[in-house]
Amino acid sequence: MAFAYARVLEITTLPAAAASVYANPAATTTYIRGIIFHNGNITTEAVKLYNVPDNAGAVGTAAVTNEMYSESMLMGATTMLEFSAPGIMLTDENDSIQGITTNADKVTIQILGATE
Repeated sequence: MAFAYARVLEITTLPAAAASVYANPAATTTYIRGIIFHNGNITTEAVKLYNVPDNAGAVGTAAVTNEMYSESMLMGATTMLEFSAPGIMLTDENDSIQGITTNADKVTIQILGATE
């Protein structure tokens, strides 16, 4: 079966407290192949991303043990993370990608990949 890669998460902003930006739907496997960040603020933003397993079927909690990315993004900077095939796999309902930044609504995120 060939994947039709597309946007898994339309462009949105990161919050100032760790929260889910994408939670895997029920009966779905999501393959994340790319994540794009852009700092639209006029100051540097600290950005962190977490790959959080579900917690007994509910969305889990971001912690140091599931942190997968950290960067101090300069104003106006854009970063793209690319993952080799098959990508980051979210297999259980409510496995999630969570993010946080210094100031809410200043850093955008978009997730690219496929679902089956």
